[in-house]
Amino acid sequence: RKPDGTTLTRTVTTSSDGSYRDSYKPDAIGSWSVTASWGGDSTHDGASSKSVSFTVKKSGCLIATATYGSELSSHVQFLREFRDDIVLKTFAGSCFMTVFNGFYYSFSPLVASVISGNNVLKEVMKIVLYPLLGILHLSFAAFSLLSFNPELGVVIAGLVASTLISVVYIIPWALLFTKRRKFKPSKRTTRLTGLIWASSLTAIALAEVTTSPSLMMTSTGLFVLTTICLTNLAMLRVILKHGENSSITE
Repeated sequence: RKPDGTTLTRTVTTSSDGSYRDSYKPDAIGSWSVTASWGGDSTHDGASSKSVSFTVKKSGCLIATATYGSELSSHVQFLREFRDDIVLKTFAGSCFMTVFNGFYYSFSPLVASVISGNNVLKEVMKIVLYPLLGILHLSFAAFSLLSFNPELGVVIAGLVASTLISVVYIIPWALLFTKRRKFKPSKRTTRLTGLIWASSLTAIALAEVTTSPSLMMTSTGLFVLTTICLTNLAMLRVILKHGENSSITE
C-alpha cells in the first residue's frame, strides 16, 4: 500500500524451487506497507505473508546539515528547495540528480559524520560552502529568467553552476599545479573538450525529444563534467597567456 492509500500490485514469476526476487523503487515519500501472497494451485494452498512497513524519506543534504547543525537551517532549506522544487521537477534535472546522488551518497555519510563531531571543521566547512550557496543563488536567478521553459531553465542553471564552481573551487588549484609543473593546456585539448561539450548539449536535446532517461543521465552528467573542464582549460589558457605577456612587457 502506497502513502496515499492506493494499492500497487506486482506479479512475480517464481523459480523452479518456489523462491522469487523482486525489486521496486518507491516513487512517493511517506509510509509504505508490503505484503507477499500466493494464490495457490491444484495441489497447494495459497498463502500470504505478514505486512511489513517502511518509511520513504527525502534524501538529505548530509554535509550541509552536519555543517550547519540542523536540517532547519536556512542554508540547508535553500539547498533542499533548490533541489526539490526546481531540479527534481524537470526531466533533465531529475535524471542528472540520479547520477549525482550515486556519487554524492557514496562518500557524504562518512564526511558528514566527521564534520558533525568537530566544531572547528564545521567552521571551516561554512567557509567552503559559502561560495557554493552564492553560486546556487545565481543559478536560481538564471532558472527564474527562463522559468517559462523549465527544461531549458534547468540546463542554463546547470551551466551557470558548473562554470562558477570551476572558477571558484578548481581553477585556483589547477593554476597552482600548472605553475609548479610548468604545464600549459593545449589548444587541441581545449577544442576537443569544447566539441564533447557541444555534443553533450545535442544529446540533451535528443533525450528531451525521445524522453530517454538513460540518454539524459549520460548527457547531463557529461555536460556538467565538460563544462567544468572547458571552463578550467579556457581560463587557464587566458591567465597563463596574460602572465606571459606581462613578463615580455617587463
